[in-house]
Amino acid sequence: MFLLKIRPVIYKPEETFLSDKASKKGYWGFVRSRHDYEKEKNNILKELSSIIKDLEKEGYNIELMEVIESPPTLESFKFYDKLSEADLVIIFPFGFHHPYTEAILLTPKYVVFFDKFKPIYSGTLFAPPIVREYEDFGFHDILIVEGDWERLKKVIRAVYALASIKKSKLVIVGPPNKMFGGMKTFRKAIKLFGFKPIFYTYEDFAKLFSQMWNDEDVLEEAKKIAEEFTKKAENVIETPEEKLLRASVYYLALKKLVEENEADWVTVNCLSELINKTGATPCMAFTLFNDSGIVATCEADPTMLPLHYILSKIAARPSVFIDPTVNEGKGTLILAHCTSPLKVLGYDKPAIKYNVMTHHESNTSATVKPVYPEGTITIAGFDFSLSRMIIIKGEVVGSPSLRICRAQVEVKVKDAHKVLENWEGFHWVYIYGDYVDELTILCKILGITAKIIA
Repeated sequence: MFLLKIRPVIYKPEETFLSDKASKKGYWGFVRSRHDYEKEKNNILKELSSIIKDLEKEGYNIELMEVIESPPTLESFKFYDKLSEADLVIIFPFGFHHPYTEAILLTPKYVVFFDKFKPIYSGTLFAPPIVREYEDFGFHDILIVEGDWERLKKVIRAVYALASIKKSKLVIVGPPNKMFGGMKTFRKAIKLFGFKPIFYTYEDFAKLFSQMWNDEDVLEEAKKIAEEFTKKAENVIETPEEKLLRASVYYLALKKLVEENEADWVTVNCLSELINKTGATPCMAFTLFNDSGIVATCEADPTMLPLHYILSKIAARPSVFIDPTVNEGKGTLILAHCTSPLKVLGYDKPAIKYNVMTHHESNTSATVKPVYPEGTITIAGFDFSLSRMIIIKGEVVGSPSLRICRAQVEVKVKDAHKVLENWEGFHWVYIYGDYVDELTILCKILGITAKIIA
C-alpha cells in the first residue's frame, strides 16, 4: 500500500530572536523569544497532526516525519538527504525567509510554503516572489497556502495522487488503444506521471484464460464468484450461467497477473479480438477490482488511464470511467459505460444497488447496471496531448435506462453548452464529491491548463 511521507520544515529566525528575553528589535512576524518559538512550533505540529489524522480517517495512508528545524545558515544544505526521503515538504517560515531558502528548495519533491496570520508569519510577504521566480523557470511543484488548513488538505490530496501514481505498476493486456491517442499519448503519460507498465499480448491472456477455463478447480472458484455477484444483485437480466462463469474466469485470470506483478492497476484493450477468444469482457472483473482498491481502467485508453488512477487516489474512493454525452435541452449530461464500481461512496461504505446484465455492444460476459445515489460529483477529462483538463461539477439526478452502455447516470450541470464548447478527449471519469480544487491544484503542479465548469 502506498504511503505518503510528509516532512515539516520550520525556518528558524536569527539567534537575536531566540533568546530567553524577548527582542525589542522590530520584526516582520511574531517570534521574538525562545518561548515564542517553542510555543508556536508545538502549535504548528499539533495542528498539522490533526489534519493528517482527518485525512487518514478519509482513507489516505500518510506518515508525518520528524520536523526539521532549519537555521538561517549554510547548515541548511545538510538537510538535502532527509528532505529527499519525503514525498511532500511543508515549510513553516517563522519570520524572514532566510538566505538559504533555496537549500530547502533543492529537494526534488513537492513543496508547500504554509503561512499563518494569527500570529502572523513573514512568509506571506516573501513566499510569493520566491515561488513566482521558480515558476518562471518551469517549476510548478512549489505551492503557497496562506493560513488555510482546509486548502492544505486539498494540496495533500493532490500530491497524494501524484506521488502514488509515480510508484504504481500497471498491468496492460494488448497495446494502448490507438483510437484514444495511441502510443504518443501513452509515452507522454509515462513521462508525465512516471508509472511502470507491464505488458501482456492478446495471445498471452487468451492462453491463460483457456488454461483456467479448462481447470476444474478454477471453475469451482469462478462459480462461487458468480454466485456471490448475482446473490447481491436486485435482478439478473439476460445473463445465463455460462456468461457469468466466463466473466468470473476472466476476473481470475486478470487477478493472477495483477498479483504476480504486485500491481495496483490493470487495463485491457478489450473491444478487440479478445472477445472472440474468451467469449467475455472484463466488465465484471473491473467492478470487483475497483471496489477492492485495484484501479481497473477500460479499453486501455492512454488518455484516461492516468486520470482514472489519479481521481481514485485524490478522493480515496473508486472513480467511474464513462462515455459522456450532453443533453442541452435539459441542461444535463448522460454518463454511461458497461462497468462501474459499486462502492462509489467509499471503500468502507456499502455497495449501491445494481442489476446484473450483459455487456451492451457484444451481449457477452456480465456487468452491473447500478442505481446511483443523488449527490455532488466531479467529472474530469484530458485532451489527447495531456496538456488540458476539463473539470466539471454536477449533481446526480437519476439512473436512466437508455439503449446505451449499462451503467448510466444523469447529471445536472451549471452550463451544458459550455461543456460542449470546452470538450476534451473522448472518455471521461467522475467521482462522488467536490474535488474541483484538488484537480485545479494538480493541474497547476503539472503545468496543465484547467478548464473549469462549476
